[in-house]
Amino acid sequence: MAVADVAVKQIHGAGPTESVVTTPRLSTSDTNAPGNANPIPIAAAGLSYSYWMSLELVITNIQDATVLNNHLFYSDGTIGWALGTGGKLVIGLHDAGDNGTAIGSYDQATGDEGISGDFMEDDVDGHASYKDQDPETGLVSAYETGGTELLVDSGDHTIAEQFKHIVIQAVVDDDAVRGARAAETLTFQYDEV
Repeated sequence: MAVADVAVKQIHGAGPTESVVTTPRLSTSDTNAPGNANPIPIAAAGLSYSYWMSLELVITNIQDATVLNNHLFYSDGTIGWALGTGGKLVIGLHDAGDNGTAIGSYDQATGDEGISGDFMEDDVDGHASYKDQDPETGLVSAYETGGTELLVDSGDHTIAEQFKHIVIQAVVDDDAVRGARAAETLTFQYDEV
C-alpha cells in the first residue's frame, strides 16, 4: 500500500497565506521565513513572546487510503532551549474535543514586530480560538509519543483537504540565555484508513 503525501504548511498574514515549510522558525514577525531577522529579544524585565505560529498538514495525494484521520501532535518530551525561569514553548488547547483550529477560525499573529508578539493567552490581544479556554495553552514538552500525544483533529479528510492547525508560541523570560537555539523536532501523526 502506498502511503499518502502530506505537506506541512505555515499559515500567516491577513489573507491568510499558506506556505510549505520544512524548518519553521519562531520570531517576532508574522512571516513564514524570517531567517535571522526579528529574533525574540530578552526583555530587560518580565516576559517577551514570539509571534504565535500556525502550522497545518495538507493532504496532497491520498494514494491507497480512503481517508486520513486521528491527527496527533507530539514532541520528544523536552525542549532544550534556555528560555529562563518562566520561559516555555506552548501550544493552544481547547476545553473539549480537538485541540486544532479550523482554517475558517485562523487568527493572524499580532504584536510589536522585532520586540514581542502578543501572548496568545491574553484576554484582549490573545488568539481568538484559545484565549477564552481553560487552560489556554499547554507545554509542548508535555505531549510525547506512547500515549500522551495531543489530539489535533479527529475528523476524516481526503485529497487536497487541510487538517485543523496547531498554534505554538515561545515565551522568553528576562533571565534567558542569549543566542541561537538548536532545532527541536515536533511530530505530526495521522491514521490512513
